[in-house]
Formats: sequence, C-alpha cells, structure tokens
Amino acid sequence: MAAVAVVRVFEDDDYGPEYGLLVVRDPDGSEEPDDEVGLPREREQGTEPTGTFAGAGAGWLTAQAGDGCHVVRLELHDDGPPPADHADFDEVLETSYRAGSGGLSLTVLTGGVGGVDLDLGGAGDYRVRVACRRGDTEDGFGDRWLLRLWPDAAPGPPVWLARTRPAVGPGYDGWQSELGYEPMELAGIVGAAAREHGGPVTVAQLDDWGRAHLRPAGWLDAPVWPPPREPLSTGHEDLDRRNATQRAEVLARLAGQQHRLDEIAAELGVPPVRRKRDLLPLLAAAGILRPEGPGGYRAGRPARVDTVLSLPPDRVRAVQQQDARNRYGRLAEDLDAVLRWTSRLPLEVPAAELAERLLVSEAELRDGLAFAERAGLLHTDGAEPLRMWPGRRPQPAPTVPTAPKARAPRSAPARPASPSTASAAAPTLPGPAPDRNPGAGSFRLGAMVRFTGNAADDRRVRAAHPRRSRKEPAGPPFGAPPRAGVVEPDGTVLAWHDGTRVELARLGAARWSRALQTTLGVLVLGHEQPARLVSTAGEVTGFADIRTPGVLLGDGRRMAMVDSEHRRLVSRYRLRVIDLAGGPVQTMPWPHDRAIGLLGAYRDTVFFVDQQAHGVTMRWTPGAEPEPYPHPVQQIDPLTGTGGARTARGVTVVRPDGTSVTVPVDLSARLAPGGTGLWTMRSHPPALTLFPVRPEVAPQVWWLPEDSRSSPQGTYREPVWEDIEHVLFGYQPWHFPREPASGVRLSVRDGTVERLPAIGPRGRSVIFVEPLLTP
Repeated sequence: MAAVAVVRVFEDDDYGPEYGLLVVRDPDGSEEPDDEVGLPREREQGTEPTGTFAGAGAGWLTAQAGDGCHVVRLELHDDGPPPADHADFDEVLETSYRAGSGGLSLTVLTGGVGGVDLDLGGAGDYRVRVACRRGDTEDGFGDRWLLRLWPDAAPGPPVWLARTRPAVGPGYDGWQSELGYEPMELAGIVGAAAREHGGPVTVAQLDDWGRAHLRPAGWLDAPVWPPPREPLSTGHEDLDRRNATQRAEVLARLAGQQHRLDEIAAELGVPPVRRKRDLLPLLAAAGILRPEGPGGYRAGRPARVDTVLSLPPDRVRAVQQQDARNRYGRLAEDLDAVLRWTSRLPLEVPAAELAERLLVSEAELRDGLAFAERAGLLHTDGAEPLRMWPGRRPQPAPTVPTAPKARAPRSAPARPASPSTASAAAPTLPGPAPDRNPGAGSFRLGAMVRFTGNAADDRRVRAAHPRRSRKEPAGPPFGAPPRAGVVEPDGTVLAWHDGTRVELARLGAARWSRALQTTLGVLVLGHEQPARLVSTAGEVTGFADIRTPGVLLGDGRRMAMVDSEHRRLVSRYRLRVIDLAGGPVQTMPWPHDRAIGLLGAYRDTVFFVDQQAHGVTMRWTPGAEPEPYPHPVQQIDPLTGTGGARTARGVTVVRPDGTSVTVPVDLSARLAPGGTGLWTMRSHPPALTLFPVRPEVAPQVWWLPEDSRSSPQGTYREPVWEDIEHVLFGYQPWHFPREPASGVRLSVRDGTVERLPAIGPRGRSVIFVEPLLTP
C-alpha cells in the first residue's frame, strides 16, 4: 500500500476560540443545496451541533475547544486516510465534510469567514479526522489540534476513535437557579481556597484567601445582596425620576431574593442569612459544601435541588429537563449526526455496534436515544436491531366524523340561484365600512383615504381630507465649518483657510477613527493601521509604529501611547513618547508584564494607571522615573492639569494644588476643557448638561435640535470640543437630517446652535479633527 502524502498544510500556533468552540468554515459561505437537506446544518437545532467533541456538515466544522490559546494544524492528504495514530491523542473523531468552494477558513464563532487558509483543490465530499491533545502547548493551558482531510466520494456517518472525556455530562443540580449568583459565588470561593490550601478551609482562612484575591477587609461581613447606592443627579428631573424608579425595582427584587433565601434556610433548619459568612451553614446543609474537621469546609456534591427542597411542580419539571439536557444533550447530537450522514433510512443497526461506533456503553446509548427522541431529533421503533429515523415520530392523522349529507325535499327541487340571490347568500368578510357620501366614491380605512380614479370625485376627496405636511421645521442657521478641519469617509483631509475649502490629502477609504490637530499638521489614526501625518502643505508622513490612539503632550508635537502585545497567557506593555518631527522615541522604564491604562497628559507629564496595583494613578515625565500621583484620578485636563475621580458621592475634581471638591453628579460626567466644569450627554431629547465645579450652583442644560426620525441610539455622535466655549456634534451614521448638514456647533456660553456646512457624501459621517487646545 502506497504511503499517503500530505499535499498542503496550514498551521496557526496562536488560535483563540470564542465561546469555547473551534470553527472552520467554507471561505465563500457556501451552503448546502436545497436537494441535500439531510446533511447536518450549522445551528439547525438552535445550538452549535458539536456533540460530545466535534461535528461537521456542508461548509462547516466545529469542535469543543475550551479556553486558552491553541495550536491548530490543517492538512490535506492526497489519496486516502492517514495512518491510525489514535493513541497519540485524547479525542479523535472521523466524519464526512462537504466543501462548497474547495477551501477552508479557520475562524471564530462570530468572525464570519475569512480568506482561504487551506486549499482543498476543489469542491466535493471529504473525510476529516479531528484529533486533539489537551494541554499540549508550551504554557500547558491550550490544546493541540490536528485536522486531516482527504477526498472521499462516499460520505458516511461519523465514528469516534478515541475518548478520554465522558460522553454523558455531569448533570444539573439546580441550586444555582434556586439560590442565585451570590451564594453560589461564595461556594466557588470555598472550593478554590480549599484546592489552594490542599484541604478544608476555616472561616479565618477563607477571609485571608479573599483579601489576598482583592476582596476588601471585612468582606465576609458584608450583606449577601448590598443595596444599590442612591442615584446621583443627572441635572434632569425626568432622568432622576427614572433612576429612582430603577433603584426601587432593584430593591424590590433583592427583597424577593432575601425572602426566598429565608424560606430555604427555614426548610433546611439553619439560621437566617444576613451576611455572607451566614451562608456557610446553609450551603453545608444543602450539600453544596462539605464540613470537615473543626470549622472547616470544602466543596461537596449536592443532590438535585428538587430532591432536597419542596418546589412547585413546574419548577420540578424544569430542573429535571435541564438535568437530562446536561447529561444527554451532547450525546443526542452525536446520534443525530450519525443518522443524518446515513445514506439509507431508516438506519438499521444493532445497539452494540452503534455503541461501539460512539465509544459509549449500551446503557449510555439507550439513555441518549431516549433523550434524543424526547427532544425530537429522531425516533426509533424500540426493536433490536435498532431502526432509526430523523425527526419526531409521525402522529396519525386525526379522524373527523362527518355528518350525513342532507337531501333536498322531493317537493322542492334545487334551482340555480340568480345573481342577486347568490350575492345575498355569499359570506360577508369583515372590513371597513364604505363612506356614506355617494358622491365621494371612496372609503376610509383608519387614517388612509382611497380614491376611485374618477377625477371629479377624487378632487372632492382631497378637499375633504387634506394631507398633512411632513416638512420638518427649519433648523438653526448655518455657521462656519469646523475650525480644525475634517476627514471625509473616503480619507480626504479637508481644511478651511480664510473660509476657502482646501483639500490637503487623500489617504484612501480605510478604517480611520480619529484625527488630531498637532503643531505639525493633522494626525489621522485608524484601527490597527499606520497613522498618517498631513502637513498644512499637504505632505503625508506615515508612522508605522503608531497604530493605537494616544494623547498629545503639551507641545503638540509629541504623542504618548501604550503598546500591548498578547500571546497566549503572556502580555507585554510599554509606554512610549513619539516625536512626530522625527526626534528620538522615549520609552518609560517599566516592567513589561504590568498592564498600563493611559489617562492623559499635561505639559510634559503623562498620567496613567498601574492596573495591577489596584488602579494606582501614576505619572511620568520623559527623562525621569515614573512615580505615584498623590491623587487617584481617571481624567486629566490638558489645559490645567486638573484631575477628575469617580467616587461613591459623585465626581471629585482635584486641582493641581491638591485641593479638591466633590460634585454630586452622575458618574458619566467628564471634565470640560479648562477644568472648571463637568459635562454629560443625554439622547432623548438630545442635550449637553454642564455642571459648574461648585455644588451650590445649578447645572446648565443646552438643548440640541432633533427631528421626528430620532433613532433609539440617539441623533449625535461623541462630541468634540472645538475650544473651551464651543462643542461640535456629528450625526450618527444611521441618522441624518433631511436638510444637508454635517453636524451642529453648540456654544456653552449662551446656548447658540449653528448647523455645520454639508461635507462629504450625504448619509456618511465625517471625522472632526480634534483641535489642539492651548491655555
């Protein structure tokens, strides 16, 4: 027998699955032809049909991959199956696959299809062997996958060649739904602490473990369900009422959860639960935790909740159904795949042979068949050998008794009905009543008027039912174009010099996201692509090392940005300052494994957050060492260095001299340029609200124009401050006014609103260049 050669190979050594699924698709999205409806379709049952390990159909293959970063290798073999090597892998499945375009794309669940990663050489039927070794990567957290395909003109049902994980699931005990998240979270913490400790943990050891894992001091004495804080002011009475109502609804829900927990505690014979530490006896009485030694706990194995607590019948049925689905749902998908890849129906097979094909016991097979039949995936005749059909068991058609046919009296023979008689006897369909005015010749259906086609009659109808004008009221007056310029959707960078439109450069229609005014020109940033600097003379300079948004330092020519690299479980971070004029790049001395969150810059100093030190605020001036900033802030005003910090009592504004004031405002508020105010946005109706940094002064609300077609997402995009007194608002991509305009300008000095001149194609958003604000 000639050796089977590998024709083509594709390998990805850093594959990250979504939702625990490895996904392979046909690159052109080809679907199964209508005359081949028997093949397994992706999501046909409303779930991903991966079964206990993997599944395939026409143009798709999915497998259960778990978390971590995986190594995936795809191989095309020329003339037959590769040698058997099942012992080298933990899980092995062989199944048929139908290619629509002759290519494979390794992708993720929500990623659609990409390019061709492996060229199969043509469409048709293939056999694929899916093999997996768990934890076989450098870091031990990912899996190693080998998917080998070869042409196979005779598709057949899948066969399982190796299993190390049970085909039947562990079941569903129902306690999570009955107790809620918080009690079960504590049970999980006890289990994790016991595993790290190597045995049962006491309450004191549990408290120490929690504080070592970022829990605050006294966390075990906190309420099981802490009440939500009192809502802070939004500056709008209607929004404040809404937030108060939502808080009341949450309090009512928490009261209901507490009442149910009291009922469970009484039924289990344990004291009422008020604090988190009170949950431990309840969890032990339920079997979720297992007491060991003097005051120790570890994870237990609870019985199903309906066998411990008294539950209503509908709740008992729901728990039993979820338990069965957890145990046999995946195995039922395997059985469904076998049946759907079978060429002749019904499938007739001895139970022992089918169990061997699936690598399960005959008892597991019988239970899986029973669940699959209840779920409507298939049905059998219950005989041996098994005879299986897809879908639900057909029900006999109901028999409807018919009344004897009446005969016409001999003395009154039936006569053909006249036209008028037939009209009177015809059933009347419900519908609108006709207009009683015989001259109008029309009738109304709700607010709709119908016409007869007669010119004279239709003129009378129009006079009686005049149409309402749909013309929007006139908008605000037009003003000047954006001071710093714009970037059009096709990448054209525009500026205005003395009121004259100037096209500086054409960068192409890429995924541009921001544009910043610098002292050297306009810096245009995109999603994972090199930035472009466009000078006032139209010269374009590319920056391959600027691919993520950053902040400008006070000189307007240097940009601070954080680079991050994520591979497997190793992440690297560095903060750099790049001179746009070509000067040296300065890199902050910093451990590369500590995550950085960039906040802003003031003059020559960059502010950031050390995310691995519980969000400590840091600052760094190039040429010096980074140091902690004495005030924890999340915002920095580039004009004054004023900081803003969100607290439980509102937003605290920290001045450069260290003095501070807390404004009791909603935590969505942000610092306005100059640091003398905080601003928020609302969508319906649209408005900008400005809060002075003086709690005793009422906020100022500036309303924005809105037409009758406002969408649920709002009319305007994120605003851009043109200077300390003017704000630019662009339209959302899905919402543009009927009259041409590219947005509006708001004056926060007197509330004046101007329309910005129409720029770019209608219905497409432009990017406002964010002006360089200077003191």
